[in-house]
Amino acid sequence: MPVGLPKIPYPLPNDDDDEESECNGLYRRRMLILGGEITSEIANVMTGALIFFSLADSSKKFKFFINSLGGSVIDGIAIYDTIGTILAPVETIVMGIAASMACFILNGGNSRIAFPHARVMMHQPSSPYMDEKDVDIFLELEEIKRMNGIIIDGFSKTTLKSHATIKADMRRDLSMSAIEAQEYGLVDLIAGKNVFEFP
Repeated sequence: MPVGLPKIPYPLPNDDDDEESECNGLYRRRMLILGGEITSEIANVMTGALIFFSLADSSKKFKFFINSLGGSVIDGIAIYDTIGTILAPVETIVMGIAASMACFILNGGNSRIAFPHARVMMHQPSSPYMDEKDVDIFLELEEIKRMNGIIIDGFSKTTLKSHATIKADMRRDLSMSAIEAQEYGLVDLIAGKNVFEFP
């Protein structure tokens, strides 16, 4: 299990195997925490948990907590698409910061919540190919353009702002408080004391 994904004991009834009973209670309560850089490994864990528990019972809501400066564009889009594809509702909640691709994931929730002192930052994604020496520059530019289009379109649909506005705000690294993010349309609610409660 990657660092940053906290585990808590969750005893299973009638289970004699201690190793099996030491499973992740947060997952079983449908609480996921994105608490670091978005990588392939983290994306695989997050999407795997979302798919597995949604298939088990699609009527139960997920709470997806975010405190991340972002990371891999492709892996961030994978998490965003999974949230939008599974039948179970996903409530995205920013605690601390949701920047760059983490902001895009926050935007993908069925309901989007911010802790009172959280920060949200829209940022233009960088190329996933920057470290590759032999990548054709024209192919790279086309791929960056395509991914930017996906992200801009996602923000535009939820905030109801024009593509031009979203593109300009991403270029200037727009940083917002929880209230400003709510006014912008990236957040629906500011969290109260019932954020950990389930219906």
